[in-house]
Amino acid sequence: MDGVTYCRVSSKEQAEGTSLETQEQACREYARTKRINILKVFVEQGESAKFADRTQLLELLDFCQKNKGKIQVLLVWKIDRFARNVADHFSIKATLLKYGVRIVSVTEPIDPNPEGKLMETILAGFAEFDNEIRAMRCVQGMRKKLQEGLFPWGPPLGYRSANTSGEKKTKPDQPDQPVFNLLQKAWREFATGGYTKAEMRRLMAAWGIATRKAQAMSAQSLDHFFQNKYYCGILVDPWSGAEYEGQHVPMVSREEFARVQQLIARRNHSIPHQKSRPEFPLRGVVRCNSCQRYMTGGFSRGRTRRYPYYRCPNRQCKIRNKGYPAQAVRQEFESLLQMIAPKPEVLQKIEEHLISVAEQRSSFLKSKKARVEGEVKKLNKQLQELIRIKAESLITDKEFVEQRALLWERRNALEAKPIRDDLTPECVREWREELKEPLIRLPDTWAALPVDYQRRFNRFVVPVGYINGKNRTAELGPIFKLIDDFSEGNTDGVDLGRFELPTPRMQTECSGR
Repeated sequence: MDGVTYCRVSSKEQAEGTSLETQEQACREYARTKRINILKVFVEQGESAKFADRTQLLELLDFCQKNKGKIQVLLVWKIDRFARNVADHFSIKATLLKYGVRIVSVTEPIDPNPEGKLMETILAGFAEFDNEIRAMRCVQGMRKKLQEGLFPWGPPLGYRSANTSGEKKTKPDQPDQPVFNLLQKAWREFATGGYTKAEMRRLMAAWGIATRKAQAMSAQSLDHFFQNKYYCGILVDPWSGAEYEGQHVPMVSREEFARVQQLIARRNHSIPHQKSRPEFPLRGVVRCNSCQRYMTGGFSRGRTRRYPYYRCPNRQCKIRNKGYPAQAVRQEFESLLQMIAPKPEVLQKIEEHLISVAEQRSSFLKSKKARVEGEVKKLNKQLQELIRIKAESLITDKEFVEQRALLWERRNALEAKPIRDDLTPECVREWREELKEPLIRLPDTWAALPVDYQRRFNRFVVPVGYINGKNRTAELGPIFKLIDDFSEGNTDGVDLGRFELPTPRMQTECSGR
């Protein structure tokens, strides 16, 4: 059997340490015991698994495609080394399966049987949950720094960090001379109203002011510069918009900053670009039926108003100039949602099937927990017996310390891995009740969402989009594939690995009971 190995660390510090070596060594040892011949090792250094467009991962997929039929397994150290969200995990897994490659975690039980597939989904879900928790804590730390008056990121042009590179910020940024004085002069000159933006750019270039990349300021950079409240001593929380007093030395007074904003507002007549528009909720989802590129949205002017259309942005596409009315595309997508929406009896079948799996898992975890508790109890008795033997001076102090440390190590190893049942029958029932109506009335659920959430919903339903006019051939997301299997009565050997976990909030509530 032939295979490949994928190792990844998310930071340069890990890449310079031994984490990559540990992962590769564990994969090679597993391959040796299972008699797997490793053809190639793909090593991802310092890239996050939050996104699927990683350099080595793309090379891995390309290698598997070129060697289709020759590679049977992909070895990873842990599921969270492979992907940090459920959607990416199963999307990449589906691509690999087309090439005849299955994923094997050398440290986790993700066998191809139903229990292993369920465990794979749980592990992928927890990897995503852990990633979101880490991100939330990181955001909380940055917001706390802002509240303290410290800018948690790299200082803007004209300032330098007072802390050593790599350290957490404990001091405010300091003026970076002589750039600080030159930029201060630019603020004063522009506040007079005697210069346009283009003239200010030329004047600043003549003074020798350049960006950190030693390039002349672009028009966009100049806009950001004159609208950045940091320069007047204000730190803005990007998540809430709240403003805090910065500890750094302001470059410009509040009055001068306000005067510059008035000048910019009087001269600026442009309309800001909107990435998400309610008129085009399916942009990035619907594909061109000729070249299969994602279509973009735009307006066509009529006699009385503008009309929204979807068009193909590919210049080489033969139907590039053809527009599709946004309302017609929307109706087609809603018909797809209506087609895949589950019936109440199908949801009942899924609930019964999952409850059966959950009960089996709960029974197994209960017996495992009892076995572990028995081992801990046995070790506690051995510790008590060791103390008695020491009290009777039957062993030396050195022997006592060594034996006690050994028993403590065994007990700590057992207690360090608490056994929790995160998928109980009660949790499954609550999950079904919470999602029953939104799933049955899928088109209404989608229509009621804000446009940003509609884009997330689209990815959940059709991860790779669908071809315009061919919605019946769309590749559905894992949960809707599973629903389709139950709708057709294919409950034997259902791939539970496609089924996503309940939300982290529901996991917490159910496991807390």
